[in-house]
Amino acid sequence: MGYRPLEIVIQSAQGLKYVNHVKKMKPYAVVFICDDNNNPISSMKTTAVDKDGGSNPKWNFPVKFNINIAKAQQNRHDLVVKLKSHHKSHSDKDIGEVRVPIAELLASCGDAEAEEDDEKKVISKSVVTLDGTSEEGTLAFSYKFGRTVEHPPAHRPPVQAPPRKSRRHKIKEAAKGFVEVVVGGLAVGVGGELVSEMMNGSSGPDAVPDGDDQNGDIPNDDELLSTVNGGKKIIPSS
Repeated sequence: MGYRPLEIVIQSAQGLKYVNHVKKMKPYAVVFICDDNNNPISSMKTTAVDKDGGSNPKWNFPVKFNINIAKAQQNRHDLVVKLKSHHKSHSDKDIGEVRVPIAELLASCGDAEAEEDDEKKVISKSVVTLDGTSEEGTLAFSYKFGRTVEHPPAHRPPVQAPPRKSRRHKIKEAAKGFVEVVVGGLAVGVGGELVSEMMNGSSGPDAVPDGDDQNGDIPNDDELLSTVNGGKKIIPSS
């Protein structure tokens, strides 16, 4: 029979059981599809926390599932909405849940093989406490089935944007680049002087100057002594 996309908007809740003793209740909803063994068969979608909603939260949270029509008509799939109260200091508290057979939603749309519904249907369901002993509050949501397809669309993971760098990290990178430029400039300056000296035949302040001395005409000891002592030869004492 194929699959039909099911588009749901979790709109709001009214008159929820107040599970907080001191602080204001901050409700949110967890939405998923489960099988007849109560095992989730879809990803779990979570609404934002309504920090000011209390017992009457609003979300208007859209979610989409791909429904196996054959299994849904066999009453093997349920839409589940778990309602919880958010806490910072300890674990979140359960408020209750809503469970609706997908077969019931399909039946309200007529032919399971029909084309895409023109309009979303809005319904309200009672919220049952987790122990199943009472109903307290209602949940309103809208739903709409899309066109039947042979296979569900392939799941494409969302493209993640690269993490934004903090201002402190940007300043650190800029400082690092500045140091590298300064150090690199010094290295180029010193290296340039060395290369220039090598090209001119000099390797430093103590290098032998260009001239006949480099061609083998090296003065003897007498010439050196004569130059240093004004032409007077020094005779070492015995």
